[in-house]
Amino acid sequence: MQETPPNEARILAYSPGQYPILVVELSSGELQTFYYETGYDPDSTKPVTKDWLRENAIGRHSFVEVSPPREAQVMALGDYVRKELLKEI
Repeated sequence: MQETPPNEARILAYSPGQYPILVVELSSGELQTFYYETGYDPDSTKPVTKDWLRENAIGRHSFVEVSPPREAQVMALGDYVRKELLKEI
């Protein structure tokens, strides 16, 4: 696995809909959920595990896996959602 720079993240999955939740792997290797409601604030995340991602998010809650994972700046996750998922200009 390629190492991610400290200010970058790898987007692994997202919840479809008007208010997407992102599952992101940080440079430390931690998986965190980032929320639309908080503006994807890195201080308002919740830790998750790879098992949770596979069994609950993708397996039960219809999250969409991003394959290959998409790299983005942590502070630009909101921009990613607006441009790529919500198709806003």
